[in-house]
Amino acid sequence: MRNEPLVSVVIPTYNYASYLPKALTSCLSQTYQNIEIIVVDDDSTDGTRELLHQYGDRVRYVHQEHKGASAARNKGLSLARGEFINFLDADDYFTDDSIEVRLQILSKDHEIGAVISGSYRERESSVGTKPITTFKPKVKQDTMSEKFYEDLLLQRISFATCTALIRSSLAKRFKFPVNITNGEDIAYFTKIFFCTKGYYLARPTAVVFKHPASLRHDIEKIGSQGVALVDTVLDDNFYEGKLEYLRPEFMSMTYLSLSRSFYRAADKKRARKYYIAGIKHKPSNILQLNSLTKFLRSFF
Repeated sequence: MRNEPLVSVVIPTYNYASYLPKALTSCLSQTYQNIEIIVVDDDSTDGTRELLHQYGDRVRYVHQEHKGASAARNKGLSLARGEFINFLDADDYFTDDSIEVRLQILSKDHEIGAVISGSYRERESSVGTKPITTFKPKVKQDTMSEKFYEDLLLQRISFATCTALIRSSLAKRFKFPVNITNGEDIAYFTKIFFCTKGYYLARPTAVVFKHPASLRHDIEKIGSQGVALVDTVLDDNFYEGKLEYLRPEFMSMTYLSLSRSFYRAADKKRARKYYIAGIKHKPSNILQLNSLTKFLRSFF
């Protein structure tokens, strides 16, 4: 293990003690073993500290005052000692060879700064039954690109934070924005891919777990933030206006994403409102059948 690079896995958590063991087990059972696990506890009140003490020195536990997931990720990022860094949400988990297969790609080509991959989606089903797992890739073959930031913003690729393995020298150049709570990972990784060649591994290397307690399902927070992600990214002086050409489509895709979220939350009125706004920003997106179908169904 002496010649193998250290990989840091940063896990932010807030009152997810019931999900953490699966995430931690997926880290500890990796085929690649030279891993440090950093759990940043965002002031949980559900016994998270006591749970993590059971893991001893296999897990590095860090506590902070309640500041949100972005601040927790930034804290873990500052403490990470590895040559490579992977963020893992406390309710998601890795496939057994997740680190190994992505690290092999980074080791072979030093021009690649980050590797991302497809991911399984696991949904909570009714009590007493197994979760439902699906895999619906947008990209079906391995791809290398210097413009993954475009694909990320315009939703051309499926993306989950837990699938990204990044060179530490690149990851530590940036921080997750703390002014937004939905899409902060998109803002962070747009900077990553603006600065480096990326590799998309079509096969899934992680499982994203969707459940009612997840922030992804906190519809009121999503609604109150609206399209703030667009300004957070495009108005950032870092880009010097070089991404402005993406604004109409990025704004349209963000509105359409909001529409789908509210449709799933059974708020059909707001779903229609956001859909119409999205089409106004880019009329050709009316051809997106997924969003159009939900829009039409919202009338019934």
